[in-house]
Amino acid sequence: MTRREKHITNVIRSRGVAILLMLLGAWMVWSAPRYDILDIPDGISLLLTVATGAGMIMINRQFNLLRTTSLFFAGLFMVMCGATPGVFTGGLTPALLAATVTCSIWIMFTLYNERRSDRRIFLAFTLLSAGAILDWAFLFYIPVFIAGIGQMRIFRFKKILAAIIGIITPWWIALGLGLVPVPRIPHIFFTPPAMLAETPGGWPFLSAVALTLAIGFFTGSINLLRILGFNARSRAINGLLSITGIATGVFAIVNFTHIATYVILLNVTVAFQVGHFFRATVNRRGYIFVLALLVAYTGLYIWSILS
Repeated sequence: MTRREKHITNVIRSRGVAILLMLLGAWMVWSAPRYDILDIPDGISLLLTVATGAGMIMINRQFNLLRTTSLFFAGLFMVMCGATPGVFTGGLTPALLAATVTCSIWIMFTLYNERRSDRRIFLAFTLLSAGAILDWAFLFYIPVFIAGIGQMRIFRFKKILAAIIGIITPWWIALGLGLVPVPRIPHIFFTPPAMLAETPGGWPFLSAVALTLAIGFFTGSINLLRILGFNARSRAINGLLSITGIATGVFAIVNFTHIATYVILLNVTVAFQVGHFFRATVNRRGYIFVLALLVAYTGLYIWSILS
């Protein structure tokens, strides 16, 4: 790399650029002309997303997940979210799912090979189960986190029992107090892609999700080879993150009718993978890849507000 290229790389990895990208992503959502983000629920969704980005930073700082102090991945996350502003006007579920699962991942990361971990396991599964009272999509992540218990090397009867009690508790309280009706089996229906694409902003939205899925597959596959060389603890926490990302991608495709539900969480997992990739290629012109991503998501945002 030339001296100029090294300078460009250092600028991209700087804290100032990361903060500017976070602000840019928030502005992209807030200023989208078709979407009235001034509505209270939509504003809460944006605040939850910002909090999720802050949580990503804290996770990386505590567990040295990406083995870098650069905050670029969090800035990229906000820009990725900004490219699909319509997600923030469809209710609280996408932002709440991302915040809840990110928090549960954080809790699970603290459990690696910890014998006294029952309370934290209970908390993680209580959060997921409580979310399921609002939307069934939260339940899909319970098997993922059951696998995560094994990933953290604490797969024992008492841990599974703590998870089961955590799953039952929110429903026991909500049903016992009459806060929610007795749940019914949800109706399953499929929305043809063409129908979703024909809605205002449909094509830019689907293109952004497709791009994110492709980036996640590409960077995740390359990162896997690097992660295999980490120590056991790092392999475990990165493994849980990868499992969550793969599951989210599968849920988004299979549950296509509610694909918007998974977009913000998908952005979380893919932003982490891009952070890994950028760290690994920082001395091999990795800046070209991340600059191309920023241009692509900005272009998708412009497309979405013009369509």
